[in-house]
Amino acid sequence: MSFGESAAIYNTTRQSYANEVIDRVTDILGVTKRHSILDIGCGTGIATRQLAARGFQMVGTDVDADMIEEARSVGQAGTYQVADASHLDFLDAEFDGATAFGAFHWFSDEASVRSIQRVLRGGAAFVVINKNDAGDFRESIVEIVSRHVALGSARPKLNYQPAKTLDAFGFDAVEEVVIPTIEHLSPTQTIAHVRSMRLWEEVPLSLHDMIEAELRSYVTDRLDALGTFQRPLTVAIVWGRRR
Repeated sequence: MSFGESAAIYNTTRQSYANEVIDRVTDILGVTKRHSILDIGCGTGIATRQLAARGFQMVGTDVDADMIEEARSVGQAGTYQVADASHLDFLDAEFDGATAFGAFHWFSDEASVRSIQRVLRGGAAFVVINKNDAGDFRESIVEIVSRHVALGSARPKLNYQPAKTLDAFGFDAVEEVVIPTIEHLSPTQTIAHVRSMRLWEEVPLSLHDMIEAELRSYVTDRLDALGTFQRPLTVAIVWGRRR
């Protein structure tokens, strides 16, 4: 799986996580600042930088070389390397904690979970964070794009249950909290957000203008009094600790 050319716009269209979410993740990690945290599936490093700003020594990995290149170009936090979650090239028990922001559904298989466990010290937390639409935004996007393209990856989180996965593959004390939030996007940001989604990689270039026009109509009809598009979300935080 590769996000390809969308990596170039991903960093400028995807919003950072609310302070309340980062506060909770920091508390769960429960380690002293300057300790080493592995951010798996880091993309362009949005959340990696947020945790680095809290004082953690961050290492970000992603299977997509384009995403890693973008993260390195932004800088500001730790180191980055291309790596498959199922084959993490680090020492046993090298990290004091690990995170996966908006990415674990891509590598929630047993081989990847075992690989993550191996690089964590005993008792260290692995924290999985996902933004989930509380409204109809994603389903509306899928419906619009599907009018023109037979999508193969419209719903990557189908049957995705991170808490059950962590528990099944040996993490202890698995817990979950949900934090509601709202993202406020300009019309341009909303369209760009769709273009940064994995499903957009399946849209032929010849259909971009047509589909973007339909998306723009959808967004325009739903702007608030300030001219912004409100995207209600629930942010699910799931974590467990290595035995």
